[in-house]
Amino acid sequence: MISMRIIDSHVHFPTPDFFGKPEGRVHPWLAQERTRWRKAWQFDGAEPLQSKDELVERWYREAIKYDISVVFVTSGGNDAMSEIVKAHPDRFYGYAHHDPSLKEAPYLLEKAIKEQGLKGYKILGPAVNTPLDCKDLYPVWEVAQGENIPVLIHFGIMGSAGGIANHVNINPLIIHDVAKNFPDLKIIVPHFGCGYIFETLNLCWACPNVYIDTSGSNQWMRWMPYEVNLEILFRKYRETIGPGRILFGTDSSYFPRGYAKSYFDEQFKAMINVGYSDDEIDKVVFGNIDDLLKGR
Repeated sequence: MISMRIIDSHVHFPTPDFFGKPEGRVHPWLAQERTRWRKAWQFDGAEPLQSKDELVERWYREAIKYDISVVFVTSGGNDAMSEIVKAHPDRFYGYAHHDPSLKEAPYLLEKAIKEQGLKGYKILGPAVNTPLDCKDLYPVWEVAQGENIPVLIHFGIMGSAGGIANHVNINPLIIHDVAKNFPDLKIIVPHFGCGYIFETLNLCWACPNVYIDTSGSNQWMRWMPYEVNLEILFRKYRETIGPGRILFGTDSSYFPRGYAKSYFDEQFKAMINVGYSDDEIDKVVFGNIDDLLKGR
């Protein structure tokens, strides 16, 4: 592996709730799509989950092996996340990830940052039934802006084949007015916008406090109505917002896959082919998220 500073800004600590409930009969097309995805990336299926402590140590060994730091964006709750990151603060960062529509959400976020050592906030847009631009959620954004933490919000298709494709919070532009009304709130849109490229580019152009991350296999590129690949995405986002608001991530989670280095390799190759300089690559894979985690 090329020697460079790397913080993977988007990793899920494996938990039962992340993988969902056991499925009954699966439609043959869905099973075929999931099998195709694993084969394409040469990934084995997920192992039975170990204990949390065993997984913490296994992920720590992954971080040492690949000489990276990781940002866990979900872990099954804020209490669990606090324990995970405190086990290895030299390599682990963690985000709060409770529902922003809860009455106690602002309090939980403030507690997570001030008392539990967490560094950001993760929200799954299509899992929140309240529109994200609703004024009822403004107290949450006030806390996040006041504590100077990044807020990572998943938009677009959610889940593997058969997942959610229509929801009030699926389009990134739902957060436009929030970004305008809270100009110091750092908002991260993952997976290059997850199919909503035009909307995400417009959002980033209009709101300089919006960032994107590159995480995942980005298989949504396959069903776009026009040709899209990683080189196009890295070029178009750099042309629109520059290299200072692009964050590297993999969306890694389960074992035996562990750290999805193949995602890094594909993204690194795309940046090289597009013409990113060494300094620009350093910003994407390290500097930009390092600044956000440190409140800069």
